[in-house]
Amino acid sequence: MTAADVERMAALLGLPLEPESAAAVAEQLAGLLTVAHLVAEFPLPDDVEPAPIFRP
Repeated sequence: MTAADVERMAALLGLPLEPESAAAVAEQLAGLLTVAHLVAEFPLPDDVEPAPIFRP
């Protein structure tokens, strides 16, 4: 993810973005994508069921 990618996405979505913030936003999005990949790829057995009640 590059600052140019962030600027293009912001323009497509109509989001205001200061040009000097694009690099920081790109860095944060890259980190979030890394974590999302780890969560999505975490192996779970086929018989796993969700908890009946969520308690953080």
